[in-house]
Amino acid sequence: MSIQYRQCCFILLLWLPAAILAETRLPVFDTHLHYSEDVQTMIPPGRALEMLDAAGISRAVVSGTPGPAVEVLYRLAPGRLVPFIRPYFTSAQRYTWFRDPELPDLLRAQLARIPYRGIGEFHVAGTDAGSATVKAVIRLAQQHRLVLHAHTDLEGLELILAEAGDTDVIWAHAGFDEPIAILQRLLDQHPHLWLELSYREGITEADRLTPAWRQFFSDYPQRFLAGTDTYSPQRWAEITDLVADVRLWLAQLPADIAQHIAYRNAERLFGRDG
Repeated sequence: MSIQYRQCCFILLLWLPAAILAETRLPVFDTHLHYSEDVQTMIPPGRALEMLDAAGISRAVVSGTPGPAVEVLYRLAPGRLVPFIRPYFTSAQRYTWFRDPELPDLLRAQLARIPYRGIGEFHVAGTDAGSATVKAVIRLAQQHRLVLHAHTDLEGLELILAEAGDTDVIWAHAGFDEPIAILQRLLDQHPHLWLELSYREGITEADRLTPAWRQFFSDYPQRFLAGTDTYSPQRWAEITDLVADVRLWLAQLPADIAQHIAYRNAERLFGRDG
């Protein structure tokens, strides 16, 4: 038996468990889906739902700018979609909403349109996360028992967590590149913090799950959420591949941990039924 043949067999054995589990089409509860006006223009709601089917996304948290596109999509599949409302109504407001004293009242007026389950994904950073407007939005979430989905840096997250109390907070992208040690500290200190994994750096190297992240997932299996972040029509066009990439590293985990991250944690957060 040649050395080259033995090496090929060894590589095949390494990848076989991942291939088997990925082939089973593990359901994914996507907790970072956007369906904004620009997407709706190119991908009608019915087609969007077909694309979720093709990707094997069983349920999804969905938000958009502005919100009416989300409302249309939600009404087509209310049992499947978990609607979130963003605290801005145009893309430009993404950079100013946290200074707008009228924003909380405007947001409150929108909440009755459909049964929103959360606020976000919203962008804010640094000390802006401690503004009076952000605090008012957090109070609104507390009053209506809504989940917060924050795209922010470490300083901003800690300000939000200090204000949020026992309100659930999802950290979009799990901080992008914050060290695992910091993430561990945050999870230990804040039992209502969840880490959403789209665009998170360091999880894999050459498509293989890194030892550090394998251990992290094993230590905190019930604190992570899967996501794709379909912020543009192009990301929607790639959604099947994006979910396949998630399944590839999930397949390298024990089945129970993979299931927690893929859908069970989100079901605990939002309920098993729509």
